[in-house]
Amino acid sequence: MEDSWTSQLIGQTIVSVERWEGCPCVIKLSGGYRVQIESLWRLLSSGKLVLTSRDDEQLFGRSTPVQAISELSSKLVGQTLNALEVTQGTADLTLHFRQEVLQIVSDSSGYEAWQVEGPSSIVAVGQGGGSVAVWG
Repeated sequence: MEDSWTSQLIGQTIVSVERWEGCPCVIKLSGGYRVQIESLWRLLSSGKLVLTSRDDEQLFGRSTPVQAISELSSKLVGQTLNALEVTQGTADLTLHFRQEVLQIVSDSSGYEAWQVEGPSSIVAVGQGGGSVAVWG
């Protein structure tokens, strides 16, 4: 699904990855863009799964628990967005970088999975049930 709102994000660089109160993952991009993630996300590197939002606070044999937002930040900050896809029927959002791919998976038929906001008052929302609504 190619749209004017998606093309605006191509070429933007990840500035920060944060956890906000009420929003488990917020990705800020250059140019004043922001992606708020309210569902399952997973990070692939060279095609292999390396981290998900569900890994947060898990030990997995480590001496300290996974800090998912911190680890996602270390992988993505400074990366440039090369491509962006929205899957029709599910509204899954996929962000492609050099070797990393961030998949935002719509995991509810009723709740929003993600929201993209831009500096020109554009807002795109991955709605429950697989639709995408765009304003602005």
